[in-house]
Amino acid sequence: MKARLLTVLALGAVVAAASGCTTVSRGLGKITANKYAEARSGTVWTVPPPQLEPPAPEDRTAYISFSNISDAAEINLTPALRQAATNQGWTVVNDPTQATYRLRARLRFFGEVEPESGGRDIANKMGWISGAATGLATGALVADATDNWAYGAAAGAGAGGLAGIGMANASTPREWAAIIDFVLEEYSESPVEFEKFTDSSSAGNTGGGAGNDRMSDSGSSRSGNSSSASITTTSNYFPHGIRLSAWANQMNMKEDEALPLIEERIGKVVTQMLPQ
Repeated sequence: MKARLLTVLALGAVVAAASGCTTVSRGLGKITANKYAEARSGTVWTVPPPQLEPPAPEDRTAYISFSNISDAAEINLTPALRQAATNQGWTVVNDPTQATYRLRARLRFFGEVEPESGGRDIANKMGWISGAATGLATGALVADATDNWAYGAAAGAGAGGLAGIGMANASTPREWAAIIDFVLEEYSESPVEFEKFTDSSSAGNTGGGAGNDRMSDSGSSRSGNSSSASITTTSNYFPHGIRLSAWANQMNMKEDEALPLIEERIGKVVTQMLPQ
């Protein structure tokens, strides 16, 4: 009976130790200068924003909309995008016909990706941007700056059994990414004729294609049914396509830890899409 009690107590201690492994690993990581000890975030432009002429003060009006076709249906970035534009001196209007610029955002993917990837591989496989003009160059591929990293799974090697496994898992870097397609529509007094890409997908992160990036790094791919076409149209609003991946990583990072950092990053880059 006494032996059984000691076994139960020992198992309880192991479980308690394992539950605190993330905190311990991050603490040890700070001591050993492991870059994954602290939460990090950044952005990858698979298709960068166009370089447009800055508007006159009276033309700094924007209409902003957001839709979510990813598996993470609870994410709504509308307030963050509108507030970011307001903070940057834009007047956000509710009537799209009264805006000089219209920024339409579409969340296509949110999930875990390979560490150091920034979600780039998934973004590059998504093909053309629905609603954007086709046939436009997207810039030159920018080489990524890479650095070597290691995580301290060995820190738990002497803890024994489950605790050691828990420490190793807690020391593993995890990365999350949100991939968003933007269409920035620029008003022209004279109607413009252009070809526009349209698609219909059963999953928002399907397709095939290549793109360009700046500011960070591959991930996994997903599948689904999709069809696409381009149509010729005439409009006073010319649509530029933009694709962004915002990412966050840390030792054993959970989804609810990553999302606030990713949302903050997305809000900050509005200033890089609307012309200044």
